[in-house]
Amino acid sequence: MRPGGARSARDAVTQLTADAEPAGRRSRLAGVRSRRRAPDELDEERLLRLVAKGDRGAFDELYRRTSPWLAVRLRRRCADEQIVAEVMQETYLAVWRAAGAFAGSAVGGTAVGWLWTIAARRLIDAFRRRAHHAEPPVAAAERAVVPAAEEEALAKAVGGDVGDALRQLAPELRQVLQAMVLDGLSVRETAVLLRLPEGTVKTRARRARIAMREALA
Repeated sequence: MRPGGARSARDAVTQLTADAEPAGRRSRLAGVRSRRRAPDELDEERLLRLVAKGDRGAFDELYRRTSPWLAVRLRRRCADEQIVAEVMQETYLAVWRAAGAFAGSAVGGTAVGWLWTIAARRLIDAFRRRAHHAEPPVAAAERAVVPAAEEEALAKAVGGDVGDALRQLAPELRQVLQAMVLDGLSVRETAVLLRLPEGTVKTRARRARIAMREALA
């Protein structure tokens, strides 16, 4: 991401709220913050709860923790830095505006997983907006096999035998299963995200589920 782009999402939220929030509410929030735990002591789910109440300090901490990981994950799917910057900004604006919609651990969700689902759908939207251009967005080049940010997130999100079986899948099968099962994307959305024919997505999803059943038998 360009030097200025890394801050654009957070700055956009700051600008969005600075003019709209009454001075009295800002002072009340400041008083509440002074009596509670600092944002850097809270987990991501609790930060999202505070963001839903309009807490910019919690938003800044959530952004600080998650934006490097999110940028890496987006770049693994798109090498166009302009698109990545746009998706980052749109994602964090959506987080600010819709944090109250996060259902949380009560339904088996995680804050990081919820954030990635927003980003993935924004990336899909960006691809679709540029679908009629002469030059499609540049696909991310294959990286060397190193522990990726998304693999670390996967390790936290899925543990035990299921997590082990998932991580042992061939990369092309795992990325389809991650998109459809962990990220909650449809076949069509997965096809757009991974730039694959829908038939290929369905075939890989079927192969991945068979491999998972065999590994867990």
